[in-house]
Amino acid sequence: MELENKVVIVTGAGLGLGQAIAKKVAAEGALVALWDMNLESVQKLAAMLDPSGRKVAAFGVDVTNEAEVVAAVAGTVARFGRIDALVNNAGISRHKVLEEMTLELFEQVLKVNLTGPFLCCKAVAPVMRKQNFGKIVNIASLGARTGRPGVGVNYAASKAGLLGITKCLAKELGTSNIYVNAICPGPILTDQTRQYPKEVFDSWNAGRAVPKDGYPEDVADAVIFLASGRSDWVTGVTLDVNGGIFIG
Repeated sequence: MELENKVVIVTGAGLGLGQAIAKKVAAEGALVALWDMNLESVQKLAAMLDPSGRKVAAFGVDVTNEAEVVAAVAGTVARFGRIDALVNNAGISRHKVLEEMTLELFEQVLKVNLTGPFLCCKAVAPVMRKQNFGKIVNIASLGARTGRPGVGVNYAASKAGLLGITKCLAKELGTSNIYVNAICPGPILTDQTRQYPKEVFDSWNAGRAVPKDGYPEDVADAVIFLASGRSDWVTGVTLDVNGGIFIG
């Protein structure tokens, strides 16, 4: 029970990777705030994880909307009394080659994947400073490291920017005992990635050091480490979870 009675926010918790993270966090004893644009999806997940309704709460949140983010932070504190960890998982991908990448698509992905985590960090920071403790885990991507084939420039830029936010905030918030780290997953088998043709997914896995495929639970385990006391002298770090595709 690495997170027993810790209050953890998971954004984008309704599906795929976010749902797996939420399940693992709850299994480790946390009090979980499930944030997602699709309120119904996190309400169903909350009912499944905690039928009593005491340990898991669902919030409908658009992470690109500052007013909604601020309200959800206030709601989480009102419900659970504090915020010990924020997992910035909400994200989208709109992969196109450069010539087909519209400005609208470029900005849409940056707004969700980069502006969203910025707004969430900004909103939770005062709560964590007051507590003199907190953990922030930003879910980036291998695409930020390598610009891997099949990844749009919008997605790669957004996730690379998230690594920059991670490093900057680790320094800025560290004096308040707030730890900020990132995870760069490689190709993970989720509902989102299964929409791509097999040859695209295989190209992402090129050069993998081990035969094992990546699953959401592999990333969730890394989240538990970075959100728990096991990582109390780790900050500003990017943890690569990619089966050895990128080693550096």
